[in-house]
Amino acid sequence: MKNTQLLNEILTIEPSQSNSNAESVRNVCVFDLDSTLFNVSPRTEQILKEFALENNRPDFSNISVNPKDWGLKEILIRAGYDMSGQHIENIKNHQNLVQFWTDKFFSNYYLHYDTPYLGAVNFVQTLFEKNIEIHYLTGRDIPRMGQGTREVLLKWGFPLASDQHLHLKPHRELDDHEFKLNWVINFKKEQSDAGIYFFENEPVNINAIGKAVTDLKIVYLNTTHSRKENVNVPVIEIEDFSLDSIESES
Repeated sequence: MKNTQLLNEILTIEPSQSNSNAESVRNVCVFDLDSTLFNVSPRTEQILKEFALENNRPDFSNISVNPKDWGLKEILIRAGYDMSGQHIENIKNHQNLVQFWTDKFFSNYYLHYDTPYLGAVNFVQTLFEKNIEIHYLTGRDIPRMGQGTREVLLKWGFPLASDQHLHLKPHRELDDHEFKLNWVINFKKEQSDAGIYFFENEPVNINAIGKAVTDLKIVYLNTTHSRKENVNVPVIEIEDFSLDSIESES
């Protein structure tokens, strides 16, 4: 399905089987953030540059992060570093880098290095302007990333009707998968007549939600993911949000 077709489908309200009154039916779009609306590669590249500077490793400052990369080890291997057990120095550097990266990647400030995927802002803004209810559901947690998340959404022009439409984990220890699954289940119970479109890049979340809540449509952003699972439920697959009539993001 082309993205323009998807947009038009969402904008077309269809009554559910339990409610034949089209005027009382609405469509809702729920968007994940990291690797769904936002390319987080620039965030990691900035952290690598700072690690290189602070640890006298200039070679790390030249490592480019591919949008398809997942995890630091994958980035280092693609950059030519041997991460086998025989190369203890590389493993040690990786361990130090993981802690350095974790402290910064999951923080308010570094979110500002993220960039929206092609067409994402226009796509979501168009839905919002047509009175489609927009929610953002992310595995980020409030204490470390709440303020930055809100700031970055507004900075790039993503619509945020109120803070009640932005859903982050209350604390970092809560599992991403559990948090998203429970939120979608509860939201569907409360909004049983709503047509829900769930946008997500991680197959672990997609599979669990798709099996637990069958009367919603899942849009799979084929960007990057943890490699733990492949998608095994029905989805609409896209790679970005570009529309036929839009050549570039303004």
